[in-house]
Amino acid sequence: MKKMNNKGFSLVELIVVIAIMAILVGVLAPQYLKYVEKSRKSSDMDQLDSVYTACSTAAGDADITDAPLPGAGNVTPSCTTATSWGSEVLDTLGTSALSSLTWKSSAAGKGAGSPSISIDASGKYTIIKGDLSVSAGTR
Repeated sequence: MKKMNNKGFSLVELIVVIAIMAILVGVLAPQYLKYVEKSRKSSDMDQLDSVYTACSTAAGDADITDAPLPGAGNVTPSCTTATSWGSEVLDTLGTSALSSLTWKSSAAGKGAGSPSISIDASGKYTIIKGDLSVSAGTR
């Protein structure tokens, strides 16, 4: 009889390869999770920047006379705000309420919720959501 020459990997070789792959995944997974969170934070910063731009654009519109005055403190254009400034901000953002915006990073507080909009005495807007903020100096 002719002896068959079986070629292939032994069980020990396969276990060694699987162990090496498990070690690599264990080392690389935390780095991957950091990059995912960083991209979520970047996305949320872009969204905050959009809110900032919408507030600035609405405040600079000559047709809008009810924009918050400098030093007004915290203001929120919500869907119940019957002001042309609030409506313009929401129209620019393409939403019916700031609370309908979705936040992805843990720094912004995942899920829905309105960012805080405040106006200082010089008329500069600061938009804050969780640990993230955008103002005239940080754009």
